[in-house]
Amino acid sequence: MFCRKCGKIITEGNKYCKFCGDKVFFQVKRKKRSKIVLILLSFGAVTVLVLSGLFVFSIFSLFHSHDETYIDFNVAASVVNINCDSELYEDTFGGSGTIISEEGLILTNSHIIPRNETGDDVASDIVCIITLPNPETGEPEEIYYADPIVFGDISDKYDIAFLEIQDVYFDDEEQIYYGEYPKKFPSYIELSESDTQCSEDMLLLGEQIKIYGYPSLSGGYYLTVTEGLISSINFDEDLIITSAKVSYGNSGGLAIDKDGCFVGIPSSVLGDDNESFGVIIPGYVVMEFLEKISE
Repeated sequence: MFCRKCGKIITEGNKYCKFCGDKVFFQVKRKKRSKIVLILLSFGAVTVLVLSGLFVFSIFSLFHSHDETYIDFNVAASVVNINCDSELYEDTFGGSGTIISEEGLILTNSHIIPRNETGDDVASDIVCIITLPNPETGEPEEIYYADPIVFGDISDKYDIAFLEIQDVYFDDEEQIYYGEYPKKFPSYIELSESDTQCSEDMLLLGEQIKIYGYPSLSGGYYLTVTEGLISSINFDEDLIITSAKVSYGNSGGLAIDKDGCFVGIPSSVLGDDNESFGVIIPGYVVMEFLEKISE
């Protein structure tokens, strides 16, 4: 340490310079203050880093949560209610379907579409009404006309068919259009995209799944979501059995896993006096059907 007055080297800790007698406590005090400032700066830097980390984590959590909500809403918006009527039948044929293209192509079961007297083709006078839900509440929101697309024996074998939206529904009495057409419709998946499919090796026993559709038990007009497990996988018969609640009206709807992956199409119910299970046509069978009709 140097004396600020005479510049001589003095022993650290001395209060007076032995050469000129000047007090040196200022230099010692200054050094202590420098240590304190260094400690405070270090503590401040650590605090800033911690707070920054918490802020980034909060923002990430916010967007992550929003993204999951968006996925659920997008799925719900694409699952539609189907009602088909024909003078050949006293009852209306009803079920569910999933929009698979922005142009309004709908994937569903073939057994919910009325056929002609020979059963070879759709009834000539068929009228199909498609209802799109409010994705947040499930209540009916938009209504459209759609034409069925059935591929004869292939559709019967796989129990898979399509409908294509053709026009918006107009209420003559109230003079109201229930929607707009043409438009881009909310599409859940493009079946040509392999990353939206659950392949055979991705189907796991006990995996959580959700069923979207319009079961008669809930009134048939409000979108209903049930949750359960993959209870059984029968690759010999190409069927998935689930504990998720499936009722009449769910046919043709949508089954997805916890990540939003396409599991398949709910098609029927198995049950006895005590319990019931839902039957799902697996997604890989849907892809096989698409290959058949493309041939």
